[in-house]
Amino acid sequence: MPAIFILLHWKRQQRVLLRNLAKLKGLQEVKAIHDLRVAIKKLRSYLKLLTILLNDGKETDFEKTEQLFSVLGKHRDIEMGLLLLQSLEKENKMTYAAFRMQLKVALQTTEIWVQNALNKYDEKGLADLTTELQQYLKEKNNQALLDKTGIALTKELKKLKRLTRHFEAHPHEIRKMLKNVFYWISICPKDFLIGAVQVSKLKKSLNHLGDWQDHEMLYRKIKHFRKDFIPDSREEYLLLKELEKSIKSKMGAKLQKAEKEIKAFISNIATLPGSGTSFAELHQKN
Repeated sequence: MPAIFILLHWKRQQRVLLRNLAKLKGLQEVKAIHDLRVAIKKLRSYLKLLTILLNDGKETDFEKTEQLFSVLGKHRDIEMGLLLLQSLEKENKMTYAAFRMQLKVALQTTEIWVQNALNKYDEKGLADLTTELQQYLKEKNNQALLDKTGIALTKELKKLKRLTRHFEAHPHEIRKMLKNVFYWISICPKDFLIGAVQVSKLKKSLNHLGDWQDHEMLYRKIKHFRKDFIPDSREEYLLLKELEKSIKSKMGAKLQKAEKEIKAFISNIATLPGSGTSFAELHQKN
């Protein structure tokens, strides 16, 4: 019997997580933090798919891994904010010294939190979950799971299509759903339901939404800092207010670009054949 496709990818990401966890204990390595976060995101997405495939609403021990992810996310948001601010300072030929210092101090604090979270994290919970999943999947048929994955993807894409009718009201939710679609498709056989060209477009759309989110996070941080810490009589107050307007404009443009590409992606996949079953056929079955 062929190996269960989703279990192979689960174990691969578990190894990525453990390898980067080992790298990070005792030091801060930016790429390792990124790789660790991506591994956790993929595991979370696979777990959601497995819950659907196994038709089991049972609680799983993933909470501690989620807690680690949350701490790593705080670090990532501040780190990306600093990089983006540096780019905007160069673009505007301007220095936002007080706000940049605020981000640097916040980054130093989150680095302490990250190290504490890494030292406290116990991989045993994830190892036990993997063993549990192996037991669940031991008697399952690979092709049957693939067929169910096709149906799950179709449902997700139908929900996505409904959400895109009110795109600006749901960008975060749309991004989460797109990530699941991308991760689920990536563990399936090549050209399963969605061809390589469309998968590439999907990845590009996710990059646009990720870029939009980075700008949104920085926008919120600037606004909070300006209102709560800078007297309105200071020049930096006005400079930061202008920067907010500039970022808001960029956010709008990035969101429009993402919306256009995502709607085109959804429209195109309706006519694409998969591996033996078309999206339209699965849509009818459902």
